[in-house]
Amino acid sequence: MAQLAVAAVMFVASAYKGAQQKKLKDQEAIAYTEAADRRMAAATAEMAEERRKKEFMYSRALAVAGAQSGRTSDPGITTLLADLNAEGEYRILSKLWTGQTEAEGLRFRAEAARREGKAAYQAGIINGITSAVSSYASMGGFGGPTKPPTGETALWGSGINKELGVGILDVPGYQPGARVA
Repeated sequence: MAQLAVAAVMFVASAYKGAQQKKLKDQEAIAYTEAADRRMAAATAEMAEERRKKEFMYSRALAVAGAQSGRTSDPGITTLLADLNAEGEYRILSKLWTGQTEAEGLRFRAEAARREGKAAYQAGIINGITSAVSSYASMGGFGGPTKPPTGETALWGSGINKELGVGILDVPGYQPGARVA
């Protein structure tokens, strides 16, 4: 009866340890997910700031061109304004892409942490079963010996392999206690 109690304690202890590791990894995954959300929010704010800068530069360039020549439809000015607009859009999309890439990395880490937690829990269960069976068997729970036999007979058995009908000690050239040169 005590053998079962010890085996049960071994199982519960290992399963509990696995469950605790899973809980920690789940919390880590939540933190990574929240960090990814914060990164996307920051990227959105950075995008809005770049859009504001683009609009300001475009408006300023248009005002300067109008004040100097009075003609804003001049091909050189139109090209300059188009280039400013394109540069502004590039900066906006660059901020978005950077934020998304970093957020995806954080979400990947969150998923990895979830998987690690699941694996830790499963390993805890398997380790618990293994520990329980091992402790139960070592205490003679399966009807086997409570301690392993010792001596040469324990290592070689009776010296005879029952399946093959050959003695282990019948190997040509084998002499017990002889040194190998």
